[in-house]
Amino acid sequence: MKHVDYLYFNIYNYFYRISQERQSANPRMQAMYLFSLGSGGWLLLFESLYLHLVKRSRFSSPSQSTLFAGSIYALTAFFFHYIFIVRERDYKVFGRYEEIFQQNPRRKQHFILSLGVLMVPYLVLMAFALLFPRH
Repeated sequence: MKHVDYLYFNIYNYFYRISQERQSANPRMQAMYLFSLGSGGWLLLFESLYLHLVKRSRFSSPSQSTLFAGSIYALTAFFFHYIFIVRERDYKVFGRYEEIFQQNPRRKQHFILSLGVLMVPYLVLMAFALLFPRH
């Protein structure tokens, strides 16, 4: 859980610093939705791997897969909204890692790595679409 907290902290800290420099929307909500989007991508990637490697099948129609992906994103957004916003876990995570972050000389690399972790499932899913087309 420590790595997930640090990943969330990097995203939240970025949006928090942006909100300090200019007027932007709520950094808590931005970080939470970006994190839930990345987590939803990981869930979709695992589902795709399961369907492709174990079941050897696909969704029967694009609308069915779109509905499934939308439900995954909605569920992860509700789940992380409850954890980070309602229960205010984001404040605890921010307080825990803020001092460590200020002393870290490689904080930009950690932020880029955090974004990479959130983007990897989408890159793999795009590679799947190119390597294993439907028809």
